[in-house]
Amino acid sequence: MTTEIDLVDFIDLINYTLHKDFVEKWRYKYSEKFIKHFQIKILESLNKQKIIKISSLYNFLTKKCRYSPEQVDNFFTSIDINIYYPLIIADKQRKK
Repeated sequence: MTTEIDLVDFIDLINYTLHKDFVEKWRYKYSEKFIKHFQIKILESLNKQKIIKISSLYNFLTKKCRYSPEQVDNFFTSIDINIYYPLIIADKQRKK
């Protein structure tokens, strides 16, 4: 029973993350484009049925999209990136 509840909660989280309300909530602090980049990675992951490593997401946002490491770290903290497990998983620790 708890697994079913966890699954429903996780699906609700993903739905909210991909919804315009998520963009509205965070766009003033991180920019709408930044949030859209995050949403695109979530959609790509779901479409390809592959997990995302936090380091890959971090590298995508900092190196490819050219956001500052501080901004990405703050965003990960703000949204509590760990609640996206098992879609987004922790891997090796980044050096700060």
